[in-house]
Amino acid sequence: MVKNQGGNKSKKMGRKFVNAPVDRKIRMAGEEGEIYAVVTKLLGNGMFHANDCDSKERLCVMRNKFRGRSKRDNTVALGTWVLIGERDYEASSSKPKCDLLEVYNASEKMKLKNSGNKIFDKLKSDYDDKYDDGTGDVDFHQGDTEKYRELIESESSDESNDDGTTSNGNLKKTDGPKKQTISLGDGESVDVDDI
Repeated sequence: MVKNQGGNKSKKMGRKFVNAPVDRKIRMAGEEGEIYAVVTKLLGNGMFHANDCDSKERLCVMRNKFRGRSKRDNTVALGTWVLIGERDYEASSSKPKCDLLEVYNASEKMKLKNSGNKIFDKLKSDYDDKYDDGTGDVDFHQGDTEKYRELIESESSDESNDDGTTSNGNLKKTDGPKKQTISLGDGESVDVDDI
């Protein structure tokens, strides 16, 4: 049996409070008034701002369920996806309060994205990692690298003229502030120092 180290924080992490990780079912919006949103600003005192699918900013309140012992499992941070519930009795105010119903972690967020529902395509924030699912917008091609290498080698092998240019008219590299550029066939120019 493991000995308790004492102190008021160690009992919270004791074995009897730690449950085995369970692949639980993801809670979806099932009733009217439940909205998916992205956390945009943390205000403190259990409150935060969240943008819904229509980019409408809402003031949300964390219930005590999310603030006590179990807050470790459902941390609300910037860019977190949440399920919030509108308060019917506050609909007439200018900025009605909403209640936090569910916090989605990274794996649940990926499952929601892959579910095919178009609502989740609208949930965007500045804090989303663009490359978290491996489908980034940047494509690397080996052919481009080889193309640049060949241009550099051809430039370095050209004979220089007396006026400081190579045989094809480009400036040769000097020790001064001038930079050597290579003009590509499609009208682009590339600085050799940047390659």
